[in-house]
Amino acid sequence: MKFTSLSFLLFFLLVYCLHWIFRGKLRLGFLFLASVGFYAAWSIPFAFHFLLIVVLNHFFNQQILKNKSSFWYPVSLFVNFGNLFLFKYFYFLWALFFEVTGSAFFAPESIQGFLNSQFGVDSITLPLAISFYTFQMVAYTIDIKRGNAEENPNFLQFALFIFFFPQLVAGPIVRHGEFFYQLEVWNAKKEQLFEGYYLVFLGLFKKVVLADNLSPVIEPVFQNPEHYDGVTNLIAMFGYAARVFCDFSGYTDLARGLGKLLGINLPENFHSPYLSASVRELWTRWHMTLATWIKDYIYFPLGGSRVSELRGYFNLIVTFTLAGFWHGANFTFIIWGFLHGLTLSIERKIELIRKPDKTIKPPKWKKFLGVIYTFLFFVFTIPFFNAPSVHNALMMYGRAFTSAAGERTNKSELVLYSLILTFLLNYLQGKPSFPRENWSTKVSLGFLLLFSLVITILLGYLAPGGTEFIYFQF
Repeated sequence: MKFTSLSFLLFFLLVYCLHWIFRGKLRLGFLFLASVGFYAAWSIPFAFHFLLIVVLNHFFNQQILKNKSSFWYPVSLFVNFGNLFLFKYFYFLWALFFEVTGSAFFAPESIQGFLNSQFGVDSITLPLAISFYTFQMVAYTIDIKRGNAEENPNFLQFALFIFFFPQLVAGPIVRHGEFFYQLEVWNAKKEQLFEGYYLVFLGLFKKVVLADNLSPVIEPVFQNPEHYDGVTNLIAMFGYAARVFCDFSGYTDLARGLGKLLGINLPENFHSPYLSASVRELWTRWHMTLATWIKDYIYFPLGGSRVSELRGYFNLIVTFTLAGFWHGANFTFIIWGFLHGLTLSIERKIELIRKPDKTIKPPKWKKFLGVIYTFLFFVFTIPFFNAPSVHNALMMYGRAFTSAAGERTNKSELVLYSLILTFLLNYLQGKPSFPRENWSTKVSLGFLLLFSLVITILLGYLAPGGTEFIYFQF
């Protein structure tokens, strides 16, 4: 069920009404069953597979809580990362072995024939949300091992922590310290409910009105860049910057809004990222829960910046290359992550050379130039993030920067207006005082009613039919 579908609206209204009727363990159990049902609507077999993984992780965690040196800790990491590898990276490595060896054993037909004869299927299907729920479970297990998680939840509490349907499919990646304490004081204040309604309508506006209308304009260019002229290829890059922000931050708004309506606060995942003055700052504002995860569980264990200068650069590049690989089993994502890690290393080197006084606020013109540089860097790495192959990405660069001839899009105004609205949304996110400062005022309530009415009208006129959220593929 897509968050933007009528079936999900009916599902959520039923869950919302019954959820507040139940109390204590009944509420916990009901919401867990509703979350399992939400996942099962996509695939019943994979819902059972997911449930088995959660049961195993709860058992592992219970053993590690009793004994931090338990051998169940490496077993837990093996099970979780092995599960992720099998479904997400198997074909990538299998194809790599075929390219290197040329052996018929690694030919695509070989594995397809084996799966067909043994299991009656043609290919391994990627389970929905596997990257997100794997990272969430692994983080909790590592925190237990480190002695940073002593909650000792029962199975229902742990299962809901992983299965909670508003954030299940594409995050935000929730940490144990952000979730379990809320189950002890599970109640929603009026302001929390109003904030939930506001975020739901804001998310629908970003996703349906902006991102979904951009998709049919720019996606054909990424799929077949050779058919379009240089200007259109360039427009597609900028258009995707607007689309990916509105799509992913729109999903986060919906997840956080739905969570608030159910009495659970979920962490913010975006904070005006396109107003960042450096790539380093961008990664403190973009996909914040993933950025925090890779910092805590990859970058710091590698040594972080508490090592030699060269090793520090190496750690940055490795960390972000792995973060790129997390997004998908494709060389495009590896290159995208490498470019971000390399640029972060260059920025750090420049900072070491300049040694700026951080107590002095930089002038506005310098901040403005920094925002332009960061946004352009983000835009010009987009082909490696969204193109289906390295060939397509390089083709886009070649055509965009050589004024190549080809078909010209007639939707450039749509991309321009969407970019303007995207930057406006980034700006307003940094100004949270209105309307969210005090929902009890008549002005704020009036704004909420008017805002929801306008968004509903826009959805009626501008909803193009809907596309999947971008991060569902990860």
